[in-house]
Amino acid sequence: MGNMVSASEEAVFTPSTKFSEFALARVETEIAEKGIKFVFAEYCDSHGIQRIRVVPADVFVECSSKGFMMTGMSLLRLPMSEIPPTPELPYTNSYGNFRFLPDLDSFKAVPWMKDVASVIVDPYHIGGGCVGFSPRHVARAQVERLKKYGFQIFSSLEYEFAVLDGKTLTPVHKDVYGHQFQQYLQVWDYLAEIYDSLQKMGLRVEQIDSEGGYGLYEFPIKPSLGLQAGDDGFWLKKTVREVSKLRGYFASFSSKPFTETCSASGHFNHSLRDLSGKMLFYDDNESDKMSKTMRHWLAGLIHHAPAMVIVGCPTASCVRRFIHPNRVTSLYPNWGIENRTCSFRVKDHATENTYIENRIFGAGCNPYLALAANIAAGLDGIINELPLPKMIEGDGNSAENVLPGAHRFTGKLSDAIKALEQDTVLCDALGRDFIQPYLNVKRHECVKEIEAIKSGDSEFYDREYLPYL
Repeated sequence: MGNMVSASEEAVFTPSTKFSEFALARVETEIAEKGIKFVFAEYCDSHGIQRIRVVPADVFVECSSKGFMMTGMSLLRLPMSEIPPTPELPYTNSYGNFRFLPDLDSFKAVPWMKDVASVIVDPYHIGGGCVGFSPRHVARAQVERLKKYGFQIFSSLEYEFAVLDGKTLTPVHKDVYGHQFQQYLQVWDYLAEIYDSLQKMGLRVEQIDSEGGYGLYEFPIKPSLGLQAGDDGFWLKKTVREVSKLRGYFASFSSKPFTETCSASGHFNHSLRDLSGKMLFYDDNESDKMSKTMRHWLAGLIHHAPAMVIVGCPTASCVRRFIHPNRVTSLYPNWGIENRTCSFRVKDHATENTYIENRIFGAGCNPYLALAANIAAGLDGIINELPLPKMIEGDGNSAENVLPGAHRFTGKLSDAIKALEQDTVLCDALGRDFIQPYLNVKRHECVKEIEAIKSGDSEFYDREYLPYL
């Protein structure tokens, strides 16, 4: 398999398109004006966890055009940092380096740390070409593929997270109803600091929500075009995690931190625009006000929903949200208008702002892979003009509303793996260079879960996921 470089990715993005003297000059000015001493060179692994190397600011400026040599196998780490054997990647045996090049447009001063800035870096093979299992590369390839069909995606992830005591990992409250004053009051200074920090990081917070689950909160942010939405998700998780740690809390993005209460979701909200910016999901001439583009896109999401589970709920802990569901956890691929019991909820219906909420995804999802999977699924619906199943009215999980042949989300990691393996359209779209190592990691994780269950290891999920996601 050589360098594991997808031809489509290499054509889309090479190091020569990444670096510019103008961008570096801007970064140098910001470093000088803000007294930056250290730069965190950061990337996102397959579980959405940030991996970091700290570089002195002067060294960062000096080396930016050539990049930084680091091992890239952390891209495939399990949350607890174990790297599974990956036989399809020959160079993993030696843990060799990749060349990580900074995206200088992502350079940001970190408001909660003195003299520190962060920048997103992307991995390349030493001889050139993208590392095919880099989540950000995978997302970028799908964004560019979408543009070739005349579309751009406008999206945002709604990440919920559980706020836990930093020492005991117990939730700060056990309210199961949400939106109650005391949930805000008891940690208000902390929530306000997260808000201020997100705003300073360039994220536009729409509101602060207290959700119906143990310690659950949410900071929905305004949507962005293309790859920026993935970056927004990365920055949100980083901000929440780091501010929490500094204030004596731990913020867990584990999708099912506690089985006895609601899941932590990562709903993916999105719509399509044409390349001029015109919104494409609304059509006043259609009886239901949904354009043909939207109907086919939504049909693609539903058709590929089973395969998207392992991307949207990527760990053995995450998929438990389907084993221990609450009243608004959809267990089948379906859709409805303003219906929270459906996998895909059409929102702001019959307006130009009509958009789709993918409710399958959990908080543990990687923001770049979430973006990529939704594009790949929806675009297939448009390309092949897939028919949209009937709309669900009422409870999407009730027996009378289950669509013929619908695939139930079982909550078993093995079933989620198989569903993606069998979806050749999604596998081909995301790239075999990504799919093979990603599924290898998931199979390894599946074996670990089975062994834990057989041995009666009741602390497996808390130990392997809660403190890391």
